[in-house]
Amino acid sequence: MPNHAYQEEERTVGPPELPTRIIASRPGWIPVLKRLRHLTGRAPLQSLAIRIFNAAYAGPLGRALPADVDIVHFVGVGWDLLSFAALSVARRREVPFCVTPFIHPGQWGDSALDRRLYSQADAIMTMSDFESRFLAEMGIPARRLHVSGLAPASDYIGNAQRFRQRYGLGDRPIVLFIARKQTYKGYHALCSAMPEIVSKAPGTCLVTIGPEGEPPYPEPPEGSLVDLGPLYWTPDEQQLKADALAACDIYCMPSVAESFGIVYVEAWSYGKPVVAGTAPAVQELITDGANGFCVEQRSDAIAQVIVRLLHSRELREQIGSSGRKIQQARYTWDEIVRRHLAAYADAMGAARNG
Repeated sequence: MPNHAYQEEERTVGPPELPTRIIASRPGWIPVLKRLRHLTGRAPLQSLAIRIFNAAYAGPLGRALPADVDIVHFVGVGWDLLSFAALSVARRREVPFCVTPFIHPGQWGDSALDRRLYSQADAIMTMSDFESRFLAEMGIPARRLHVSGLAPASDYIGNAQRFRQRYGLGDRPIVLFIARKQTYKGYHALCSAMPEIVSKAPGTCLVTIGPEGEPPYPEPPEGSLVDLGPLYWTPDEQQLKADALAACDIYCMPSVAESFGIVYVEAWSYGKPVVAGTAPAVQELITDGANGFCVEQRSDAIAQVIVRLLHSRELREQIGSSGRKIQQARYTWDEIVRRHLAAYADAMGAARNG
């Protein structure tokens, strides 16, 4: 559950055409809210936790929403608790309630508390057919499930030469990893693969972008790692991420648990070959050997496919080009918006028809 820091006042931020409201509870709620983690961890007390959170946040949230809102759409899972406040507001307004949960099976989004939220949603936007099947197995009616996917999140245009010059990489082969440095994301296995990669493709550099996750990490050979740390949504840092994607030869995140894998799509938008893991949703997105590779999370398996790609420019271009065609056909914002509008129309139609 997130840390609900108190804001001095409710504020509106963002451009006038797309305002974002920052809401807050009253200061007196803070000591109570800090104890909710203990309540949500005990199934018999979860209803009490939801009622307390709704008492603190449903009012501010309701005031933040326009009077003529047609749909309340929450991005997150039941453990966020703000989801239930949003559900409460939607029910009072008598408008449909939609959820985009981004479930990582075995990691988050699949608890009993999460199921409780999904079962009350009028529509759920999933990232893949796998996620829809997963929710159906949890008992969510198939008619409420709508596969949307995602498109590259940044409008910045990357500059490969600028990135290579900035970090003194010249024409060295670059393997890029963008994610939290966690075991399930494959960071440790990738670092462990670097000695073999460097021995067979000398000069290869692993460039990593992402917050700390589960240290300690295996040490790549000296001089073969450039760690840029976490990047946020500032213009300079978003440009740096775009430059890294433009500069890399391969994007690699051998993850075993994803709801979708947006960074693979972002790499595809630059025509880059991707090396992914065995997460079911990712294997649905990537056809192994055609538009990317899905490998076991073992250092030898990762090294083998990366070395193969580094040794063949033709293969890199072929795989990257295939990925870009899929991104351009299926994962543009025009297409994602179309899918959302269709889901909203279904939810509103169901609400009108009772």
